[in-house]
Amino acid sequence: MKRFSGCVLCFLVLFTAVQGQSIRASKPTHYFYTPAAYVNPPFHLVLSFHEISFSLPANLQLQASILDNIGRVNFGAKFGILQNFSLGGGLAYNLVHIGNGVHGITHPAKPRFGFFLTYGFVQTEKFEFAATPHTQIGERFSIGGDLGMMLTPHEFWSVILEFGLSVDTKDGLVYMNTDGGLRIHPPKIPFLSFDAGIDLEEFAVNNNPSPTVTVFFDVIFAMIVR
Repeated sequence: MKRFSGCVLCFLVLFTAVQGQSIRASKPTHYFYTPAAYVNPPFHLVLSFHEISFSLPANLQLQASILDNIGRVNFGAKFGILQNFSLGGGLAYNLVHIGNGVHGITHPAKPRFGFFLTYGFVQTEKFEFAATPHTQIGERFSIGGDLGMMLTPHEFWSVILEFGLSVDTKDGLVYMNTDGGLRIHPPKIPFLSFDAGIDLEEFAVNNNPSPTVTVFFDVIFAMIVR
């Protein structure tokens, strides 16, 4: 809890420091847990509880996720092959999860190498829909896929829905998770967004399922630094 309070304080200090200055807004490259199919242009910075990313030339984006993961990866990189198609990889694990369960990497599994592909079937200002097949390789091996969509009926807010399945080859179980909520992006502060939603935590579908529910939240600061 102290770490979380410290993170919130850092965001508040950052917001106070940049007020009154000219900030060129960027945007996050994830929904809740699912990566978007695109990467940001070079020198775009995103700071949030779920996405810390910095974009380099040649469509390369370095990124990390402190709360849970994005694309089942905590630390790694994402490469944009096309505007609606990207691949990523890195350390797959769960550092911190708010709730009783997990998302993506079931315990007591050790950290693994994670790899994902993301394809955007629809990508407009009003609606985005992407699919993310993924795998995690290490002491245990798992494979699966996630779907993410974002509907933006108004410039002030968007609706986000996600659904995912994965299979762990060691225990032969099929795991499912789903979540949904809102992203608030006030037009007067375009470099800040706020996520809030409900997360049905990952559970084994074919092993006496007992899913639990937790909250999802994020505060996203996104800007162009050059």
